[in-house]
Amino acid sequence: MKKSIIIAILIILIVIAWFLSGHFFNNKEFNNKDNIDKISNDNQSKSNSNNIKVETKIFISEEIEQSIILQGQTIANRTIDVKAETTGNIIKKNFKRGKIVKTNELLVKVSMEDRMEILESYNKELELYKIEYETTRKLINKGLSSKSNLNQASLNLAKVKSKIKNIEIDIENTKIKAPFNGIIENSLIEIGDYVRPGDELFNIIDLNPIKIRGYLSETDVNKVKLGTKATIMIANSISKEGKITFISPIGESETRTFEFTVEANNDDLIFKSGLTATITINVDAVKAHKISPSILSLQDNGSIGVKAVDNNSKVVFYSVNKVKDTIDGMWVTGLPEKVKLIITGQEYITEGKIVDFN
Repeated sequence: MKKSIIIAILIILIVIAWFLSGHFFNNKEFNNKDNIDKISNDNQSKSNSNNIKVETKIFISEEIEQSIILQGQTIANRTIDVKAETTGNIIKKNFKRGKIVKTNELLVKVSMEDRMEILESYNKELELYKIEYETTRKLINKGLSSKSNLNQASLNLAKVKSKIKNIEIDIENTKIKAPFNGIIENSLIEIGDYVRPGDELFNIIDLNPIKIRGYLSETDVNKVKLGTKATIMIANSISKEGKITFISPIGESETRTFEFTVEANNDDLIFKSGLTATITINVDAVKAHKISPSILSLQDNGSIGVKAVDNNSKVVFYSVNKVKDTIDGMWVTGLPEKVKLIITGQEYITEGKIVDFN
């Protein structure tokens, strides 16, 4: 074989070997890349599988009526002890304990004694002093009397007028009338009793309007104002509508609460004094979220709230304040208008963790 042919065959073999080696190494590099990508994906899948899975639900705020519910006690609008203002024997008693009375109704009559005779005597004196005064005035005009005589006549006239006024008041005081519409709570006299000024005769209580006294916490006191409407319900489920007429400007030092009073119409006198009452005060509407109490969480610092998931799948915690309870949940404030709350699995995760959710 010629030398040139041998050289040509060797060159062809070398070229074929070069092509085959390039194809082999390229396939190996490609296979290595596939292996790296596969390992990376496997690691990512493994990492995702380590995230805790939770169940979430989107909540959107709603505007609701806000109310404050607390306990109070009914009290009388007013109560007084009616006392005698003159002396004498009780000759008439026109009431019994528990009687409903009207303003100016005659309830007690004290014996007149000699008051009418005294009044008649003073009236006669008055006529005489009037004559004396007129006579003296005419004599002064004629220059027959002095000014001092006129002054004395005027003084005598004024004194007898004062006596007449006092005896008329004393006569009127023998008739004891109801000072206002009310109920006789207690009777302390009987016919024949002798009374003196200051002796107690009976007690009268006014239950219309009825007042309800309660105490507002320092967090609620600025939510209400005079005139704010309130509903009052007593033990037998009877309720009345009223409004706040008093809020104390000074808080109780021990309880840090503020006394307030609600007044309600009580024409039917159903509400008695001393009853326990539930007071519901309607305040300004507020935007709130309705949630289940089961999703509430307690933080180490004592804060009560809920856990949510943000746009980065990270757990966040929101402190909430309860507005009111309902049969199927509770209304709270403190959340964004739209929020994705964790409703299952919140007890196993902490704030800042990345979670899987559906």
